[in-house]
Amino acid sequence: MRLAVRTILTILLIAVILLNLFTHVFAVVRFYGDGMEPTLKNHQILVVLRTDEAREGDIVAFYYNNKALVRRVIAADGQQITINEDGSVLINNEPLEEPYIGTLSKGQCNLTFPYTVPLEQYFVMGDNRETSMDSRLKEIGTVTRERLIGKVIFSF
Repeated sequence: MRLAVRTILTILLIAVILLNLFTHVFAVVRFYGDGMEPTLKNHQILVVLRTDEAREGDIVAFYYNNKALVRRVIAADGQQITINEDGSVLINNEPLEEPYIGTLSKGQCNLTFPYTVPLEQYFVMGDNRETSMDSRLKEIGTVTRERLIGKVIFSF
């Protein structure tokens, strides 16, 4: 009887700890679409470290219209971004090295360049530039810290 009570209490304690971790520290997000190919595939499950800070190159999850979107941070905090007609990206007039994309494309874009990223916001783009809907569209825009869920730290 004592062993059963201990086992049940241990299982409950572990459940409470995991619930707190996945509520306050981590989030689990399922990625849909092809906007991050080849880096992420449709239906992959992502573990996201909850934070409101990110750096260039980080893959982040954020809220857009009550949905979680996943894209890569390209620029932030007052940086100036230019996307040329061939899809090449310049940050503060310096070419951005992007070994993670397969094909350059300007994609869906209704911004005027050069564009200055507002302070404490992130300009995000998908790795599949031809199909990704991201900060190049005014409707999505830059990602504020309040909309940021966090950084992707693991995928499977």
